[in-house]
Amino acid sequence: MIFDVVKAEVERARTARHRRLVVVTGRDDKKLAEAAAEALKAYEAAGGGGEGLYMFQPEFADANRRMNYFRDAMSGTFLEVDFRPYKDTPKLLGTTYNFAVLDLVNDLKPNDVGRLGGVVRGGGLYVFLVPPLETWRGYVTKFQSTLLVPQFTPADLRHRLKERFWRSLYSHGGVVIYDADRGEVLKGSGIDVVEPYEPKRPEPPEKAVIPLKIYRLAATQDQVEVLKLFEALYSKPKRKQAIVVIADRGRGKSAALGLGLAGLGHKLRKAKARVQIVVSAMEYTNLETLLEFAVKGLEALGYKPGLEKEGGEIRAIKASGIFIDVVTPYMLLKRENADIVAIDEAAAVPLPVLYTVHKKFDRVVFASTIHGYEGAGRGFSIRFLKYLRESKDTDVHLYEMREPIRYGPGDPVERWLFDVFLLNAEPAKIEPEDQEYVKRKEVVYLKEEDVVKDEEAFRQFFGIYVQAHYRNEPDDLGMLLDAPHHTARALALPNGKIVVSVELAYEGGLDDLSIDQALRGLKLPGNIIPDRFLKYWRLPEFAKLRGWRIVRIATHPELQDMGLGTEMLKKVEEEARQLGLDYVGVGFGVYDKLLKFWVRNGYVPIHLSPERNPSSGEYSVLLVKPLNEKAEAYVKYANVEFRRRLVHSLMGPYSDLLPTEVRLLLEDWGWDIDGAPALSKNQLDRLVAYAFGPMTYENVTDAVYMLATQYFYSARTRRPTLPEVAERILISKVLQARPWKDAAEAAGIRRGDLMLVLREIVKVLLFYYYGGEFDVPLFVVGTVKGKD
Repeated sequence: MIFDVVKAEVERARTARHRRLVVVTGRDDKKLAEAAAEALKAYEAAGGGGEGLYMFQPEFADANRRMNYFRDAMSGTFLEVDFRPYKDTPKLLGTTYNFAVLDLVNDLKPNDVGRLGGVVRGGGLYVFLVPPLETWRGYVTKFQSTLLVPQFTPADLRHRLKERFWRSLYSHGGVVIYDADRGEVLKGSGIDVVEPYEPKRPEPPEKAVIPLKIYRLAATQDQVEVLKLFEALYSKPKRKQAIVVIADRGRGKSAALGLGLAGLGHKLRKAKARVQIVVSAMEYTNLETLLEFAVKGLEALGYKPGLEKEGGEIRAIKASGIFIDVVTPYMLLKRENADIVAIDEAAAVPLPVLYTVHKKFDRVVFASTIHGYEGAGRGFSIRFLKYLRESKDTDVHLYEMREPIRYGPGDPVERWLFDVFLLNAEPAKIEPEDQEYVKRKEVVYLKEEDVVKDEEAFRQFFGIYVQAHYRNEPDDLGMLLDAPHHTARALALPNGKIVVSVELAYEGGLDDLSIDQALRGLKLPGNIIPDRFLKYWRLPEFAKLRGWRIVRIATHPELQDMGLGTEMLKKVEEEARQLGLDYVGVGFGVYDKLLKFWVRNGYVPIHLSPERNPSSGEYSVLLVKPLNEKAEAYVKYANVEFRRRLVHSLMGPYSDLLPTEVRLLLEDWGWDIDGAPALSKNQLDRLVAYAFGPMTYENVTDAVYMLATQYFYSARTRRPTLPEVAERILISKVLQARPWKDAAEAAGIRRGDLMLVLREIVKVLLFYYYGGEFDVPLFVVGTVKGKD
């Protein structure tokens, strides 16, 4: 029965270059496998062929049984099957197959399904092996086991992801559901008529700057149009040139970028001996396709590109004067020169970094996925384009790619995939009356059941994350739905529109065994804040306290800077107190604007990672807001020790922190740091000679360092009032020991002014702390005497 249904579906789908999804459900391993093989035989009978995937979890005995049954049942067909474990899934991104069988019985890992949902070409077939829902709810999948933390047991896991998965299969077209145990089709595809689709052959321009050999490598007209945009970067620009390319997943965006860089590099090479191209993304894996097509483009132009690799990943391409370097966004900020800079998946890069890249370079390409596995929503193009267009020295060239490469437009499997994992979720549309609600602070605090159970509210909730600067993956949805320690909260307008989304993680309340294991160096899954209190500050009693860590918080992109984030924090803290929790905390990658928001709302820094995150390039900071006196005592101790450690580490691991960030991390909370160093008589004498006389800074660096330390050790009520620029100078030049030029730039002051102002700062500090212990000597030049 399944044979005839699948054969007819594949024949219809092929005319539109669409795919079909067959879900085989049942409890009998052999029947499941044989039904999957029967579906593929029907695919072959409908004219399908070539190579496909079979994905399974080899560590499970039943998965191996099903794989062997399937292999036996496929004998006699001409289809080639590549049997792969799911751990290979990341390697399959960008590859294309004719069909794929996904054994999901032992595991439903959203990232795996999300990645594999794009590998089958148009006219192809997906087959999923899935237990009946009532059976599936009865055990823990491999993905669910990763969501457990010490405070919870498998019985506490939720099964909402499986339930959502099953509901979506029944509600979407293009999906056939077959019960292998009963030999019965439970649901047909629901698509009886399809519109034929034949992709148009791309038409290169008659005249072009980029060689036609590059244009001929384009698979769609969209890619041709992107290559045309690259030609705006050829002539030496009188104004900055910014290209912005956005696309849903599977539209060939990264390939077009790689071809464009190769073609443009070739043309620029004719005018200069060396062409320097820099490409960047938050994850090196985001650049694999771009680099692959850059190499293809260079080879098509007759080059023999050499590749420099590290850990199997391309880090540089060299081709007769054309150099393509691969760097992280934060490494990019340190680059001084580049002919062209391209950032792929730019929506994952913090906005301050994008702003700096735009200011620093004249020819820049920004590209990002809108919807899909790497999805970031339209928020990137909306917010960042607004900034670019308001830059008076920049010409902006925008293009949105729409035509899929592997399959036809409107593919039902893509629609199902985007919907089940909310990859295409969007925030609510904001009207003028909504703005008025926000101005009047008319908002409603929603708890988890009000958010997750309402599909429209949940899509709006998640859509805000998709448009925020978060790296959204399908696994994030799975964790929110099933992890026992994660929960959702939201702010909504009276009309139901979600305007702030928050994801919380329960932490703490640990038993003595878990605490002892953590003190011995073992990792505490999920308990990030207690783990740092244990390992860095050796405070075992804190781990018994209970709190919430804010995993994510995001405001609707059209309603930012209107106080909604602060309002949401008040609601979360109020509920936490009602529940008897001891603290609310948060962790994120440091940058000054975000840090200022949290410090302003009373969140106290207690830990900073000793090195930058290798992917994001950011230092990770943890902040905690105590909700009672007991928690405050621990937070006070941790913050004092944190500030002491930070002050004396600024010359070392934190020498590249921005002074504005350091100021916020050293914020005074009314707590003195004990043990401020006292100056010796000789140090005091030298400081006086520096402040009022001819001695140079280089002769008193030790004494000025101790004076600056004394200042930052003191509570604000027990230190002189210095302007913000003076504190930035003390940080950049004295505590971080930057060279004069770098220190001036970091402090936001001219180098000559820095030298003069630093002497004045030293005078102020000397008089405040040591005014009664010295007399200003009378020098030959000047007539200053006394202590006024």
